[in-house]
Amino acid sequence: SVQFVGMQRCGACSRMTPVYAACLVQSLLLWAGTSDAAVLITGYQPWGNFTENPSGDLAVALNSSIGVFSQLLPVSEAGVLEAERLVAAGGWDAIIHLGFEEEAKGLKLETMALNRRALSQGVVAASGPLLLPTTADLGAVALNVANSPLELWSRDAGTFFCNEIYYRTLLAVRKQPLERCAGALVPSIFVHVPPVKRMPLAEAMRFVLALKDDLLKSTDCPSRASASRKWFHLYE
Repeated sequence: SVQFVGMQRCGACSRMTPVYAACLVQSLLLWAGTSDAAVLITGYQPWGNFTENPSGDLAVALNSSIGVFSQLLPVSEAGVLEAERLVAAGGWDAIIHLGFEEEAKGLKLETMALNRRALSQGVVAASGPLLLPTTADLGAVALNVANSPLELWSRDAGTFFCNEIYYRTLLAVRKQPLERCAGALVPSIFVHVPPVKRMPLAEAMRFVLALKDDLLKSTDCPSRASASRKWFHLYE
């Protein structure tokens, strides 16, 4: 099942869905003036023989940061589709997907996604390009070269659910399009997280928070102070 971190039930709501919860929490924070940016971060639940998933642990830990809204996804087609629905709802200033890679030597920033479904091995979009590059400004993302190989660039997001979620997000951002402001697509990127023994959670948190700030600064968009009105209008 999909879990939205920090989700609370409103007494006036007859039912609560992860997408509605995300919109409600985001609206309330913006209304209260506690954040002028809203960043979606997804991570995965444990699966298979793995009793823990560092990507999910990292997403949960980051959820306490102002402006960050984390969602835990099952490693399944349902998780892919839930992420797609949440992205398509719009209103995000940046999107960061997290996934676990057991063999990774460090945090891997994926620069592109492949048009390939995880289960059927068919294509995600029949008319879509074979590869879609990240909408993040890679020049604005300052990797710590002194920390190599703990922070790495990658051109291969794999062929499993990590890649499919990434491709669907990049396609949606371009197709709808999803913009922070006129002419600036929402920066979206996928980060593969290594085992905790190779990078402690606190260190990974510092990096992803710095990455979030770099993504927001790179678009050079004005404050979204009026965004609360947009969200309340859409979901009233």
